[in-house]
Amino acid sequence: MTGVHGLAALRQAMTDYLTAQGVESMTAWPKDRVGALTAPLAVVQVKEVEAGSAGFQNYLGQRYDAETRSWTEAFGQKVSVKFLVTLYSPRQDGERGCRALVDRVAEAFLRGGPEGFAVEKWSVGETGFDRESGSFRGKLQAVCRGMLTAVTSESGALVGFRVKGEVKEWNE
Repeated sequence: MTGVHGLAALRQAMTDYLTAQGVESMTAWPKDRVGALTAPLAVVQVKEVEAGSAGFQNYLGQRYDAETRSWTEAFGQKVSVKFLVTLYSPRQDGERGCRALVDRVAEAFLRGGPEGFAVEKWSVGETGFDRESGSFRGKLQAVCRGMLTAVTSESGALVGFRVKGEVKEWNE
């Protein structure tokens, strides 16, 4: 998740996961596709984020970086992210096509989740025709949990963020 920060990084992680599972996914509805959708599409949003302490003052400890020959400190928080995945299916596929797309995304959630996250629970909403997009639409919500860690250099400068699904120990 390098190069993208904050909520955008979380959205991108789910988008990349669904794309890898064979579901074309984007982080925003493409305006040029209104009324012209020719293939199923998933649009990913972050609906809610909850973060909690992972240790004393979120401090996870130090580790030695052999490459830079310096010590880094790690801080982290447990994070729970609720994703809203809106699915669009071409009009010609009908509601049956939309339900098939919902099933594909649900299967992807059963197989796991984005790198660094575990899908804790998910739910499916209703499907139906959406006049604004000119296609059939369905919605799923997925609650994922992981660990958001930040690493600082000896000088205190932020080195980077990383999302981990399960933390057993910091020194990998």
